[in-house]
Amino acid sequence: MYKEFYQFREKPFSLTPDPEFLYRSKAHKRAFAYLEYGIQDPSGFVCITGDIGAGKTTLIRAFLNQLDDQVKIARLFNTKVSSRQLLEMVLQDLSLEFHGKSKTEMIDTLNNHLIETFTEGKRVVLIIDEAQNLSTDLLEEIRLLSNLETEKTKLLQIILVGQSELREHLQLPNLEQFRQRITVN
Repeated sequence: MYKEFYQFREKPFSLTPDPEFLYRSKAHKRAFAYLEYGIQDPSGFVCITGDIGAGKTTLIRAFLNQLDDQVKIARLFNTKVSSRQLLEMVLQDLSLEFHGKSKTEMIDTLNNHLIETFTEGKRVVLIIDEAQNLSTDLLEEIRLLSNLETEKTKLLQIILVGQSELREHLQLPNLEQFRQRITVN
């Protein structure tokens, strides 16, 4: 009804985040710059946090829309999973085979893919949305994935996106090693 009244071409208040309607506030511009920096310098984790409805998912979608084909993306939305399920979802998103493989074999498959992608001059980015729901054990598994590297660079750039509770969760004493790897927060 309001769409016709105000002569909108599209529905501006959808529950599904649409990057076309992203308002680039000062905070959004800063977060966007952090994402760009994280892609250009894959040396650690990028962590984007904010309150519910702050536009984190919309920001990520806008960011993904501007990436070129030199960047391969794996995205996770379901974060209440086991470490095996996490690996399966990453491999599936990268169109890699995982059926019938052990966890070690899946990590080898991912590592080989990352090396191959790196030699092609491309990068792989893992974006984990709703990261505030990650268990401490799963955060440790993700930290271990960040060990996949060459002598000079990380092969997998990991971006965590979550509500403000993520920041609090990362302050737990047993996540010290994880915190040390966050380069952009």
